[in-house]
Amino acid sequence: MKDIEWMTLDDETLEGLLVERWVFRGVILVVMFAAAILTTYLGMGEIKTLAERLLLAALFVIAFAAAAVAFVMRLTDIRIQRELRRRHPTLNEIPR
Repeated sequence: MKDIEWMTLDDETLEGLLVERWVFRGVILVVMFAAAILTTYLGMGEIKTLAERLLLAALFVIAFAAAAVAFVMRLTDIRIQRELRRRHPTLNEIPR
């Protein structure tokens, strides 16, 4: 998502977008961990056929692709959070 797309949103919509992205990133992390666990489990046994090698390679690629997507999403989430704090400087204060 480009900055220009979310910079024009109001605060409530921007907060909703941020929560939606957190949930989506959580799902991506579950996919990444599942692919990593399956890769480890299948890799511990004997790999005899080409199909098993291709399956392991596909799981490996899925795990790394999911990690890359989650990382890029996190960078955008940080920019959105900074924008919300810029709009509301009182959110940065610690209540005493």
